[in-house]
Amino acid sequence: MLCIPHPVNVSIWSFNLEHILHFLPGPGTPANALFGVQALKFRTGKWRDVARCTRMKPAELCDLSKVFKDPLDMYQAKVRAFTSDQTSDWTESAHFQPLSDTILGPPLLMLSGCGNCLLLRVSPPRLKTEQPLSLLAELRVQVQRSRDGARFDLRMPYREEIRVEHLQRGVEYCVTVTLHTMFNENSTPSKRLCAESSPPLTAPVAPVSIVAVLLSVLLVSSLGLAAHRFFSRL
Repeated sequence: MLCIPHPVNVSIWSFNLEHILHFLPGPGTPANALFGVQALKFRTGKWRDVARCTRMKPAELCDLSKVFKDPLDMYQAKVRAFTSDQTSDWTESAHFQPLSDTILGPPLLMLSGCGNCLLLRVSPPRLKTEQPLSLLAELRVQVQRSRDGARFDLRMPYREEIRVEHLQRGVEYCVTVTLHTMFNENSTPSKRLCAESSPPLTAPVAPVSIVAVLLSVLLVSSLGLAAHRFFSRL
């Protein structure tokens, strides 16, 4: 079988564990050429055709998310061009590990004051995987005081609710949160949100005794009745 130019620029782009294979036809590839994709799982050592990616047109993308479904395993993909009577050599991608090579999107952040603290509610990005990653996740929180730019950072295991304490009351702070794993530093920070801690405490107002109020009402009534009797005798 005659040989035609092999595909070039074969790469895997991954966001939130959705893995898409990109490639370009090699220079001089026939216009009627199609492309086939195979994937390798290192644990099995076998190359297999990727369903729905065996007869691709040049502009089509190959979704590898269901093939590269174990976030901790190592994978590789390869592409070749072919026509009815010609084929190219395979072009292989770099080795790919989903959890370490994906880009983690920004978590959703909600922020409110709680006295001398801030209450953060964090939701992770929607990941395209069936395996829970919460045990591997770490949160990095950046807190900045608005009035002078003073900043500190916190690192902690992922949880949905975080309390940042020992802040000044009635002061605005701005917060960003980033989600990481032990294998991945490719993370997008959350939207920067600002909020005031609760206002400074004011001196409490002494409660008014209900008994004192009733006595005042009775005293006013008594004085009014006495005045009425006095003027009635005139």
